Amino acid sequence: MIKRIAVTAFFCLLHSGVQAVAEPVQIAYAEVFPPFTELKDGKAEGLAVEIVLAAAARAGINVELVPVPFEQIQRTLEDGRAQAIFPLTITPERLPLFDFSAPILITGGALFVRAPNATPDNLAALSGKIVVTPRTGPLAAFIQKNAPSVKLVITTDYEESLARLVNGEADAAALGFHVGIRIAARLYPNHVTEPRSMFTELPFAVGVSKGREAEFLARLNVGLAAIRTDGTWQEINNHWKGN
Repeated sequence: MIKRIAVTAFFCLLHSGVQAVAEPVQIAYAEVFPPFTELKDGKAEGLAVEIVLAAAARAGINVELVPVPFEQIQRTLEDGRAQAIFPLTITPERLPLFDFSAPILITGGALFVRAPNATPDNLAALSGKIVVTPRTGPLAAFIQKNAPSVKLVITTDYEESLARLVNGEADAAALGFHVGIRIAARLYPNHVTEPRSMFTELPFAVGVSKGREAEFLARLNVGLAAIRTDGTWQEINNHWKGN
């Protein structure tokens, strides 16, 4: 049974004058997706977690965070485990299916290669080469559309992608910039070249099923705007840059 973490976001209410909603909004997140979201010692943490909680608190929204495996995130909207999910990349393919909050942060796709090889300049430099990428996420569709000459191999997750790369079964791995760096450093220290740039930039947001939860998104956007204006958003980002 999936353990749920209830987080009541009530600080700043006296100053904002916003009344908290009676029932919590259940928001699913990936339980292993550092540095953005992670379930650690029974507690939700991560860069995206702190941003969402700070915005919810400022808007007076009571939220309940629901940790699930990465590949189940979108499914939670269908089976009723959650009313919203994060972090979800805003892409043209997803716009007919989801409504999104304002972006909570920007990440992107990056190319990882075996050390000491240098990072390729772009996807075109990998024409005819084997590139692995997880099936969950927007990078597979992006590569198929923008770099059809690449020999794309779809994997289960980040761990499989990196294992194939390090074992010599692929020439490069296309992964999320921030997450790929964190997982590669943990699993294969000094075996993978850390990329310094992204081949595509992707906005992360909170997503809901199309046509649902409009009031929640509107309130959350007010909170996001507030924490950007008063410097809280930047403080959170600065903190996680040092982690």
